[in-house]
Amino acid sequence: MNIKIVICFIIICFLPAASAVTTDRVWAAKTSGYIKLNESLAYENYLVKATGLDGSNATLAIYKDQSLIATDEFKTNEFKIYNGVGVTLLGIRGDYLWIAWSKPEDRDIWTPLETTILKWGDNYSIQNYSISIDALGTDTVNLTISNETMSETGIFQKNGFKDFGNLRIAVRNINRTGFVELESLAFKPPEVKAEIFTYKDEYYPDEKVGVIINLTSDDTQNIAGIILTSENPIEIQPDMFSISGINGTTNFKSLITRTPPNSTIQLTALVETRDYFNNARLLTVNKDIQITPNISIAKHVPEETDDENVPVELYVYNSEKENKSISIHDDIPSGFTVGQNLDWNITLGYKESTNLTYYITPQKPGVYELPPAIATWDDQSTVSGTKGITVHMPYITMTKKAQNNLSLTDVELVISNSGDRPAIVTVSDKIPDAYPLVFGESTLYGLIEGGDRVSIRYSLQGNTGSLPAANATYRDIRGITRQAQSNEIQTKKAVSSPGETSPINAGRNEIIIFMVSAFLVIAAIIGSVAIAAYLITKFKTRSG
Repeated sequence: MNIKIVICFIIICFLPAASAVTTDRVWAAKTSGYIKLNESLAYENYLVKATGLDGSNATLAIYKDQSLIATDEFKTNEFKIYNGVGVTLLGIRGDYLWIAWSKPEDRDIWTPLETTILKWGDNYSIQNYSISIDALGTDTVNLTISNETMSETGIFQKNGFKDFGNLRIAVRNINRTGFVELESLAFKPPEVKAEIFTYKDEYYPDEKVGVIINLTSDDTQNIAGIILTSENPIEIQPDMFSISGINGTTNFKSLITRTPPNSTIQLTALVETRDYFNNARLLTVNKDIQITPNISIAKHVPEETDDENVPVELYVYNSEKENKSISIHDDIPSGFTVGQNLDWNITLGYKESTNLTYYITPQKPGVYELPPAIATWDDQSTVSGTKGITVHMPYITMTKKAQNNLSLTDVELVISNSGDRPAIVTVSDKIPDAYPLVFGESTLYGLIEGGDRVSIRYSLQGNTGSLPAANATYRDIRGITRQAQSNEIQTKKAVSSPGETSPINAGRNEIIIFMVSAFLVIAAIIGSVAIAAYLITKFKTRSG
């Protein structure tokens, strides 16, 4: 009974427990940026100016309302306060100083992990810490918190808390019977993701390259800085970005204005973020883009087609500062036909281009890869990329079979659509004049879906040794008409399987005569048996 009373008392006491503090007074960045010597960064009525740079140290002049209030030496990551606002030298990148202005604000930066009721004499483990009750006072509790490197006993009041690195321990309630309600919270540095985008993957040497860097964070980042670099001899403007208080996705745009021909450009974005305690985290992302030679060739085809004649376009461009005589050669894969020669000789001036277009006709549906086209000039050459194309169409095939069966020839024609589009099919199977059609149909008209098949069967009078091919005309939904033809065949006589009875080789009249004769013979036998039985019966009666 006493135990029940104690438990009820504990529950009643803990029900109205207050929430642990999840906010902190932190220095939140209000603006940030990269500046060179004698350049400045302003915030409200304040201004910081770079007046000196020596290795990892810098001299900064602080102004308020255009009046100088201080000139101080800063080390990298050093933070100083001026009239309630803070200045941080975040870093030095070559000739640039990365600087931030900040002000104190309450920010919700602690994330609740779990709550527990700790009993005196027990231990509670969270992350790599162990917590136990050392002693209980009237409104306080002494908690011992330890891990492998430290041990500390501190006094906690109700709704009080202490921080241990990225872990916060808060006391929500104290019960003098030996129970304490604890809440643990964690400071989780916000994660950030970065990506580099370009509008395409291949550019001409004299073409400007637009670059977009996307930063994505589910939680607010205090400060983020980006430096865009490349080991290639290119010009990037701008190549440095700094932003404060980002959340969600933010994009930064840059432009590459000079690229070497026939090269691979590797772009690298160095991303550095700072949390509200000025802890730095680094992230690196890369992207490769291709720069064509001064003479470039590109092949363009539809990715998918239902057409009978498919256009192939070759785009040739000259970015070299003089006229060039260029030879072009292209090929097509098997499964296509083309009605022209695929060799050209052209001349292009500086920044001139031309389009060479020809048409190919697919023979069957499927997925194909067109080989690269080749451009040759001044003992140099370059190739286009390969291009994939998916051909959609109906594709009708026919298989013809025949077999001699007694005095008939049985014929079967299977019409298959192995394509991925429906077709309206007209089939006409030629019947030899000497073998008239007895039953069935030798023609067909109808819709056959892609992947389906239909059959027609008929019989001819007499046994024929050979039959001509069947012909079909089919049309797709685009109105394109195509032809199909079956195989020619040599007929086979019907052969009985071993152990089976062969069919009677007799005409209709012979079979009727045989049946009547058999009936008369059977009737005579039955009559004779009946007469004999009658005579035997009579004889026995007289003898008796």
